[in-house]
Amino acid sequence: MPLISLEDVGALLDDPSALAARHQQQGCLFLRAAIDPAAIADVADQAAALLERWGVARRDEGGVRATGATAPFADPAELQGLPALAALADQIAAGTDPIAPVAARAFGCPMALWPGARVHLALPGYPERITPAHQDSRALDWIGDYRRFWIALDEIPFGDGGLGLAAGSHRYRRLRMDELIDDKWSTAAMSTGDLLAFDLNLVHRSLPTTSDRIRIALTVVGSAQWDPRPSVAAEDASQLQLGLCEQEAFPFADPEGLAPDA
Repeated sequence: MPLISLEDVGALLDDPSALAARHQQQGCLFLRAAIDPAAIADVADQAAALLERWGVARRDEGGVRATGATAPFADPAELQGLPALAALADQIAAGTDPIAPVAARAFGCPMALWPGARVHLALPGYPERITPAHQDSRALDWIGDYRRFWIALDEIPFGDGGLGLAAGSHRYRRLRMDELIDDKWSTAAMSTGDLLAFDLNLVHRSLPTTSDRIRIALTVVGSAQWDPRPSVAAEDASQLQLGLCEQEAFPFADPEGLAPDA
């Protein structure tokens, strides 16, 4: 699978027109050190601790590693019920979170983050859980200019379980699932606090893990403050709640059985 390295756009943060042109062309922006790691440390720590308690992870100086143990009969909703995640959701609701100011600077306008936040996981040894190419927009009634903000909570080496983006594919708007681009993917090596922001029409997928590393990321969705919030569309039953990415938020759930309000 050919992989193209995403360029950090941090040098363009003081040039809104250049940032807008880059996003219009590629449908995504990559920002290194966008979020202070201390601001999301509790989410990362509690997620790793939960995986340790489930027996599927161990922590060392190199990050969070898979133990090779079989995934337990655990309530996957525990992952989205972490106290630190709830605290971050409260910050988002109050407008005091660390993500919205970065989003506003990147897109040159006040941004409103939607309520809540998600932890997404990719574990080695579960090839059936590799999220295939898809567009998040297929799960929505399309009204506004929405973006997903995907933030690394641990080290993600280049091409090892990170996110693959089909740069420029957002320009085709919604595609049929059999039309999704599946040849060249852009990605980046990421550290805690690095951020990918992308249009919900951008085709993306998870990349296979090539080591024993567990990939942990935080995601929120937002839009310009004046954009209306969408309702979830029943256009594609497999794309509920911003779609196929949701299996990463509930990693031990039945992929066919995610509830619409999960």
